[in-house]
Amino acid sequence: MYTDNATALSVEAQGNCALHDPHLETYGAIATQPHFRPVLRRDLMIALNRISRDLGLRAPTVMVVEALLSCLPCKDPKTGRDMPITPLTLLTVFAANDTLCFRCKGITDRQLRRHLQKLEDAGLVHRRDSANGKRFPIHQGGQIVGAYGIDLSPLLARSADILDRAQRHAEQQAELRGLKSRIQRLRAECLRHDPDAQTMALIEDTGRILRRVTLTIAIARSVLERLGNILLALAPQATTSEVKPTPDPTLDPVAPPRPADEMTATDGQNVRHKEHPKSEYKKARMRKEPFRWSELKTISQFFPKEPGSESSLQAIIYDFGAILHVTTQTLTTVIARMGNEQTLQLLDRIAGKGDSIRSPEGYLRSTLDRDYHPSFQTQRPCSQTAGYA
Repeated sequence: MYTDNATALSVEAQGNCALHDPHLETYGAIATQPHFRPVLRRDLMIALNRISRDLGLRAPTVMVVEALLSCLPCKDPKTGRDMPITPLTLLTVFAANDTLCFRCKGITDRQLRRHLQKLEDAGLVHRRDSANGKRFPIHQGGQIVGAYGIDLSPLLARSADILDRAQRHAEQQAELRGLKSRIQRLRAECLRHDPDAQTMALIEDTGRILRRVTLTIAIARSVLERLGNILLALAPQATTSEVKPTPDPTLDPVAPPRPADEMTATDGQNVRHKEHPKSEYKKARMRKEPFRWSELKTISQFFPKEPGSESSLQAIIYDFGAILHVTTQTLTTVIARMGNEQTLQLLDRIAGKGDSIRSPEGYLRSTLDRDYHPSFQTQRPCSQTAGYA
């Protein structure tokens, strides 16, 4: 492991030793490489893949970057583990085109040169050509101190910025997934009110917008607001952000009320409904427990402000459920049976046990199986099971 001070001193010492070399600027020398924070090749490639579209790079060009990074001497000779790239690592790749084409899954020499030109135009690499156009290392004192070839110094100099941008991109994608989930719920609610042909066309248009690759958070919020206005026009009694769950009658354990004069048994039969005492006690206890927002240890960190209405409370349930990768259908079923407050408490408990619960979706279904509806197991797909480690 290299510290920043030790790295800076080592680079400075090498620079002083190489001042007498008149050709130092013509090839990629370790002494002239920029200072940057050590970074693993894997982390840099993950970040570069996330923001490649923002940098104007397509997948084949990113694959060439991965091939170039694979040529850097970062392997520990004793353990074989991948070590971080540091300013003391020679960043000039002198591998032949045949080697790079092979590591790029067999692209042609012409394609390789085209992708290298794109990388140079993007300011990620710098080609250092020798007099005869060949790539080869420069030895000094029995060690490689530089090389003629493809210099990755511009890429590593921007590594910190690339990692930061990739982190922000991941956070935006998580927020965008939550907005998409809310939009899908609003679309389903609008379709439930039997809109006319013109309104149906507007709703279908929002579905096409969701499928676009260029969808942004601002566009998603605009679509959410548009659907809210459509729902308000179709159902004036509903608020623009309210989406009431539509329970599936085939899954709902609560039967509709019977008329007073209708009997559930024939003459001479006694009707007695029995239920497991533990399940009934648990439901009664959950209904009597006071609900406090501060008790939601995990959810309150994502949503510090306590919601002021049932609609905003339900919106938080669907947003947080999307973070846990729980489907909208399952959340709707849970809300219909447990209510908003108990669903929030259950999601918060799942989030607090993230290390021991592999599948929040399966955990919710298992909870409904055990405590609310014994026949619910027959309605779920076979691939979804409770997620315990």
